[in-house]
Amino acid sequence: MIVNSFEDMKRYLPAAQVKMPAEFFLDALEVAQDSLKAEILGESLTALLEEGNKEDKQLLGLVRRAISLEAFLRSIPRLDLVITEAGFGVVSNQDIAPASRERIQALTESIRADLDDAKDRIVSFLLKSHVYSDWRGTEEFAALTDGLFMTFADFKEHAPFSIKVAEAWPHSWAEFRRLGGALNVALTSDVAAYISPEYADELLEKVRDSETLFPLERKVLKTVKTAVAAIALGDRDTGLAEAIKAAAFMKANIGEFPTFAASDAASDLSLQHDDSPIFSMIR
Repeated sequence: MIVNSFEDMKRYLPAAQVKMPAEFFLDALEVAQDSLKAEILGESLTALLEEGNKEDKQLLGLVRRAISLEAFLRSIPRLDLVITEAGFGVVSNQDIAPASRERIQALTESIRADLDDAKDRIVSFLLKSHVYSDWRGTEEFAALTDGLFMTFADFKEHAPFSIKVAEAWPHSWAEFRRLGGALNVALTSDVAAYISPEYADELLEKVRDSETLFPLERKVLKTVKTAVAAIALGDRDTGLAEAIKAAAFMKANIGEFPTFAASDAASDLSLQHDDSPIFSMIR
């Protein structure tokens, strides 16, 4: 285990004063580690971090924070419950007033926000690191990066929120990752029809490899991300409008986008928007 007990968790939960049996969090810690392994780390990197080597100190700190936060979050609903012969009861102590539902909800939301940030930090660290380059060859990396968005924060920055997408909008890192398949389909099918499958693949590989994009390409990437997110969330009209906007911009700067220029999509007469409001919006 990467985190073995509540004693290991406490440094990441400074406000928590828990009077529970030592084994109370063990199952939650195991589930939290398994979850992080499946979502981000993969089998090999998880096994490496379990060794607790000093050279892995920075990544270990990030991972231990995420595991501790998730284990605590999973445990909140049962922290004050006991089982008696008559059924479930609530722990009572005359010296400690029970927390209101609002306080518990606020705590839960705070821990969840910290957990989302902790997972984003792990991904960002691994993407920049040359020490853990083998991670890029894992299934977890492939699944995590197949929709242009590497972090939840990146998704929230580019995804257009509206009443139309409110029900599908992800409220946690785990919900964001469950959109992975829809994000990939939106990119490689719907959006690729306008920016070309060849350029969609090229853009995805550049993002995966953390390549430095030139200024015009950064503008296109921003628009494409908005298109992909909107379609994945169910707002197809907005998504396709953004995809058309990206293709029109590339067509107006065709010399800067050779892969797109060589594609069938570049010769599509429906993308002649050089003087239109759509083209003007991306400039």
